[in-house]
This record gives sequence, structure tokens and C-alpha cells, in this order.
Amino acid sequence: MSKKSADRSRSARAQAALVAQERAERRKQMMVVGLVVAALALVVGIGFLISSMRDTTGETPEAVPNGVTDSYAVVVGDESAPTTITLFADLQCPVCKAFEDATADQVEQAVAAGKVKVEYRPISILDEASTTDYSSRALNALMVVLDTTGVDAFVDYQRLLFENQPAEGTAGLSDDELIEYAVQAGADEGEIRGPIEDKVFEQWIRNATDQASTEGVNGTPTVLIDGEPAGATPQESAQAVLEAVA
Repeated sequence: MSKKSADRSRSARAQAALVAQERAERRKQMMVVGLVVAALALVVGIGFLISSMRDTTGETPEAVPNGVTDSYAVVVGDESAPTTITLFADLQCPVCKAFEDATADQVEQAVAAGKVKVEYRPISILDEASTTDYSSRALNALMVVLDTTGVDAFVDYQRLLFENQPAEGTAGLSDDELIEYAVQAGADEGEIRGPIEDKVFEQWIRNATDQASTEGVNGTPTVLIDGEPAGATPQESAQAVLEAVA
């Protein structure tokens, strides 16, 4: 089988997995929605008060990662590329992993060919899906790698984190494991251990996530192509991205 045929076969399997994951997430949401609605009426007042007391979004972060734009994006590819793909994703999100599996190879090839540039807008909305705030810990580690090692390492590390994504409801990867994968992506342990353990970009992550919300992002993955929504579902978005990079 040729490499191109193998890529297509792998992409087809990944797209099938994306559909299955999307259906599973939809079933899970339907199971809990009734309980959420019932509970919301009882706790909304208290919840709003607590949320307001704890809200620190908008505060000036003490540290901002090198390599990000003012709009919280990590740009990969030639600035003059004719097509721009913007991707909002959470490293704990199973559908984001399936989307990555379905599109990453083709996007990487299109970036290398100068066909597209990608604006990665990583956010953290799924801390409650782990017992250790894995979503924000992993994103902090990703931004530390960008800050210390550069864009290529950022892309490689992001792929490693999706490939080794922990199951929801677990503790997720430990800091030592995050550091181990970061070193695999090219980072220097001596440079990254402290910032990863200290969550040095925690406030920047809050602000990036809040900014995405103000832009209408209410779930992940959210994908734009040249500023327009790529699809109504992750499956449609994946197909639109594959067509854009073909």
C-alpha cells in the first residue's frame, strides 16, 4: 500500500472513530442534562455568587508564553498562506483527540506545502473531568514547551498529549509524565520542570479561555476556516478541514 493510500486509510478510520466518539458524548450529555436542569434551579443563586467571588479572568497575567499572539493564538505555518484554520481545543476533550487523529497528518502536510496556516487557540474548560485539574495542567505544560522550545516542539508535544490523553474522571497524567512527554518533544527538563509544576501560565490560560467564550466558543473542538465555522458538528468540521488542505 502506498503512503498516500495508507494516509487515506488511517484518516478514514480516524473519522469513523470521531463519529463514534461524537455519538458517545451526545448520549452522555443526554443522560445528565435532566439532572443538571433540575439541580440548576436549586444552586444557581449560590453558584453565581461563588463563581463571581472566584472569577479572576481578565486579570493581567504575571507570565505570557513566548510565541503567542495578542489574540491567544499559536500560529503555525506561513503567514501568507491562502487559507487559515483556527482551532479551539481542550487537551482533555475526547472529541478533540478524535478530530486530531482524523486531520493532523493532512494538516501538517498542507502547512509544510504552504497551503494553510493554523491558528491554535488551546483553552481549558474540562478541569472537572479529572481529579487533578488535568485540563489546565496539561495546557500549562504545553505553553511552557512553546515558551521554552518553540513552535515545532509545541506541535509535537500537542500530538503526544492527544495520543496519550487520559480517560475522563481519572487523575490524568502526573507532572512527571507531562515532563517526560515534553522532553520527548524536544524540551529541556531543567527549563520546563519548574514552570510546569508551578503552573506559571495559569492566569494566561484563564484569560485565553474567557476570551474564547466571549467570541462565542461554547464547546470543543470549535473550528473556523478563514474566520467562518467549518461545520455544525465535529465530523462536518473534520471533513471541511480535510477538503481545505487537500
